[in-house]
Amino acid sequence: MTPLYATTDPSVETNNDNNDVIQRLDLNQQFERWRFFQRLLEGELPPSDIEDVLSLALRAYLEHGPTATSVNNKDENGGNASPVLTEDQRASMVGLVDAMESVSDGIGDSRFMHMIVLPPVDYETLVIDVDETEMDDMDDGIVAVDPAALSILQRIEHLLPDPEEDEEAFQSSWDVVIDLFGRESVRVKEEALQREEECRGIGSSGSGGTFECDAENLQWRTVCTVGRVLIHFDFLTKGVLVEGTFQ
Repeated sequence: MTPLYATTDPSVETNNDNNDVIQRLDLNQQFERWRFFQRLLEGELPPSDIEDVLSLALRAYLEHGPTATSVNNKDENGGNASPVLTEDQRASMVGLVDAMESVSDGIGDSRFMHMIVLPPVDYETLVIDVDETEMDDMDDGIVAVDPAALSILQRIEHLLPDPEEDEEAFQSSWDVVIDLFGRESVRVKEEALQREEECRGIGSSGSGGTFECDAENLQWRTVCTVGRVLIHFDFLTKGVLVEGTFQ
């Protein structure tokens, strides 16, 4: 299979098929990338599009992101430099993208974004692999989540800047989310997620090795995490990186 980005490292080879989403959504244009981000937060994007864009953006950053010797590593307004990956961060990102593909054959409901219950989901006809008794005992909106897919979400979260070590970058990604989604809306979503974490523990193990989460909270946790990672790694400002973005 021909890689989208030339590379000597097979672990960061990119699939041309995934690149279709860039042309289809016109994500080479900055306005359309912001529109994509808005739709992401609103829960209006197909899970496969989210997964493809995230995978492409991360693989491109591995190949074409800034290094310690890049001379033009500033954003368009001369502000914070784009993050330079450490060896540990690079290994973590390579492992994440490989894991995203390892749990999926790239088709429909087998995509990991589908497996962690992303929109669009028809909750009235949603089938969860438990018997009727267990279903009756579940709270409204609680769904079983594939543990491998949930593990990938946790690995995506680990790509976010540390709030103590890189406070400015951590806050910057939240500022964009708040600007686009609304401060009050973000507050409500985050408080609901926090309550669930405190009361029942998102990701707590259920019977049969499955996990049970509130679907709406999990959806917000996922799209917000993916969005902040895309912000952190320059997707909104620079798009999917190409050779020569940083010198």
